[in-house]
Amino acid sequence: MKVDGKLKARLLLVCGVMVVGLSLLSARLVYVQVVKHGKYAEAAAAHYRHKEVLPGSRGMILDRNGDLLARNQTVYTLFADCHHLRDPLIGARGVALKEGIGPRTVKMRYTREEIADRYLSLVVDTLAEPLRLPKDDLRRRLNEKENGEIVLGREIEEDFSRELDRLMEKHRVGGVYLRRSERRFYPSPLTLTHVLGYVGEREGSEEGAAAGAAAIEGKEGVERTFDAAMTGRDGYRYIERDRKLNEIHAFRGDERAPAPGNNVRLTIDMSLQVAVEEILDEVWERYAPEKVSTVWMDPRTGEVLAMASRPHFDLATREGVRRNIAASDVYEPGSTFKVVGIGGALDRGLVNLGTEIDCHLGMYDKEGFELADHHPYGVLTVEKVVSKSSNIGAYLIARQLGAKSYFDYIQAFGFGEPTGVELTAESPGILHPPGRWNLTSYSRLAMGYSISVTPLQMAAAYAAIANDGVMRRPTVLRWIEDAGGQVVENRKPSEDRRVIGEKAAKQLRQALAKVTEEGGTGTRASLPGYPIAGKTGTAQKYVNGHYPKGRYVVSFAGFLPAGDPQLVGIVVVDDPHASNVELYGGTIAAPVFSEISAKAVRILGIRPDNFEEHRLAESTPAE
Repeated sequence: MKVDGKLKARLLLVCGVMVVGLSLLSARLVYVQVVKHGKYAEAAAAHYRHKEVLPGSRGMILDRNGDLLARNQTVYTLFADCHHLRDPLIGARGVALKEGIGPRTVKMRYTREEIADRYLSLVVDTLAEPLRLPKDDLRRRLNEKENGEIVLGREIEEDFSRELDRLMEKHRVGGVYLRRSERRFYPSPLTLTHVLGYVGEREGSEEGAAAGAAAIEGKEGVERTFDAAMTGRDGYRYIERDRKLNEIHAFRGDERAPAPGNNVRLTIDMSLQVAVEEILDEVWERYAPEKVSTVWMDPRTGEVLAMASRPHFDLATREGVRRNIAASDVYEPGSTFKVVGIGGALDRGLVNLGTEIDCHLGMYDKEGFELADHHPYGVLTVEKVVSKSSNIGAYLIARQLGAKSYFDYIQAFGFGEPTGVELTAESPGILHPPGRWNLTSYSRLAMGYSISVTPLQMAAAYAAIANDGVMRRPTVLRWIEDAGGQVVENRKPSEDRRVIGEKAAKQLRQALAKVTEEGGTGTRASLPGYPIAGKTGTAQKYVNGHYPKGRYVVSFAGFLPAGDPQLVGIVVVDDPHASNVELYGGTIAAPVFSEISAKAVRILGIRPDNFEEHRLAESTPAE
């Protein structure tokens, strides 16, 4: 059969068009399948594949006896997947239920945009009330972006999460999910707050924050100091969902289990801590001071057994003063500081307890300045200078050291530098070098002025005296253990530093024991059965460059039993107010010291010096 030329030309043209068309189609297929494979595969996976973060639980904080102080608690984050919210398949199901028609009818009746709009209205109507969000605000948030996730609620507890689940199932709300996460829980949010510190979202954790399970990190206190040890390792798993957004367990992908963080065991004894804080609350109520703080330690190990301050803050609400006053705030210590100069002179053999010091009947003016005592003393022994707290005697003893040696002892006792305790924002205090001293400032320094210290520094100094002149770094850590309770890291032993010789320390302890006996300034710190050695302190409060009349910082620092010290403590009351009590360390701080000591010896099981006699006296009925 002969084909004419025109028909042949037409056939060739049709074939050519088909070849070109099919070639273009093939090229497009190659482009989609090969060149843009990753993009489209990712887009498809985003529809049904999801990476779920499995948070690694943060380690617990425990006291020395294993009592729980902080742990993580399971909570949930409610988030919306913007892509799923605008999926017509998901939206049609919800709209169909609301309008009483089938999903296919919804797709035929409305455009994609209309389905999305009606579905968003359904989501808002379902969730606004339980989330306590205005509908307009919730709608605006859901419209903020078209891809990614929007967090609608954090730290949702178990009961509320189940209620939300039921609501979303009832109204066929898809594209909104609950994701398990954790938050920090403190069983006693008003106790040990400054030592524990607090946590917050880890900086730079955008991925976690977007997923609604932002990692937490310690911000202050023990939570920050041991953050690395307590931080768990997050895990993950990839999951796939069907068109109803239910997980298809058969297609669960890569998975890495989370690993919990280590637990931190503190030196704190919570029984003692609770007792201390109850007493501090009474002081706060009774004297309305600006601040009050206390520290209690084992002088043999440097372990901090209790530490508390007022004002404090609530770990649950974060309201209040977060600063750890005992470690970060400074004050002029007054007479509690006299042990440094006197201890140094005893250590150098310049004086002994029987050496007589002329206290000039209460007024010393021999070197171009005046130095007064609160009582006109004549000649006092060194022991009496301590028990009577003579300013003049303390200066005349410290002056024998000379400026350089005196400065060396001040530094040896730990003043002018942080103690190194495992807490945040510790202050080094304020100590000027000898080049900035003159005779007046030297005399003021000897009686506890012209220097600023922290309560913790002062407690550590008295601990050195109690420990035969050897200072141990204060610590709040016993050990770090794994989730199974196995110790993985013991506290690094501190480098012992000898401050004064053993003989001088014993002499100083003997003198300090006289302070709480009849005739001393600290008799109200005494405790039957437990000889207490210590020192009162009463310093005028330095405010805005001057010392206003009637404002004081009063304190008592000491240890017990005096013959075998097992516990050292300090009480500092800043600017107390009282109409019926004189504002002295011996009248305000000393009784508080005694009250805490009475609780401590029972809690810690410290026996009195004359244990058998004391036990018999307690068991014998009064006539």
